[in-house]
Amino acid sequence: MPANTFTQEQILSGIRIVWKEALNYDSPISPEMSFIEQFKANSIFEDIDLCNVFFRLQWTFGFKCPKKEWDTFLGLHIKDPSEWEKTIAPRLTFRALAEFIREKLEPISFEPITMLGKPCLTAGVFRGLERLTKQIDPKVRQFAPSTPIRARLRGFRLRSFWSKLQWIMEDQLPDPPQITFRSRGCLHSLIFKLGTGLLIALWQRDLAGLLEGLGVTVALFIPVGVVVAFINAQLNPLPKGIETFGDLARVLAAILLDQQTEAASCSTP
Repeated sequence: MPANTFTQEQILSGIRIVWKEALNYDSPISPEMSFIEQFKANSIFEDIDLCNVFFRLQWTFGFKCPKKEWDTFLGLHIKDPSEWEKTIAPRLTFRALAEFIREKLEPISFEPITMLGKPCLTAGVFRGLERLTKQIDPKVRQFAPSTPIRARLRGFRLRSFWSKLQWIMEDQLPDPPQITFRSRGCLHSLIFKLGTGLLIALWQRDLAGLLEGLGVTVALFIPVGVVVAFINAQLNPLPKGIETFGDLARVLAAILLDQQTEAASCSTP
């Protein structure tokens, strides 16, 4: 893993995670693929909530970006739809999105560090975990390899920690347990029920009853999403056998060694 930047494949791994969670899209993506064309091919271009997608990207990668910068990247200063389709849409590839994100990230290195005159990958990974934990929670107390991870990170911070590790490790770590709440699907269901209720209300001449029922439904829709998010944050994302930072460092070091061995075997004539 380069010490001064994240690789394109790492960033693409994070984008895949967001696409899966936010858009329910679990097919391969390639750097030169246009994500705008992908939206159209999957018939979600008109319905997609870009604000939600960009919020998920910022949360997953751990950066903040003003709306103005997103607007510039997307070329929203061009108001003519046909001109935008011609000049902007073709350049909105996953490679371009990955580069846009990479420029805003503070790199973390898992490179080996020298101990007693010998390089130690596990120690280098632990040093990287220290830096990552500081990024997640700048006020975190110092910890040792024997420190339980949940003694330093819990809730949304632990969830963010694991999510970031997933894409840093190029999706070699398991997904955390979670309750799935598809807001778009619920919204479509709400619209369908509203249409059905409107027909019944007009037939029975009870429009006031319809509005009352609609108000209750909408009032419940938002809290359900909040409760699901809160429950997911409390679920432990750490796989069985990983309790301390040392446990995690050894697992990540083993994955990195496997990746290096595979890369070396592929490059051997």
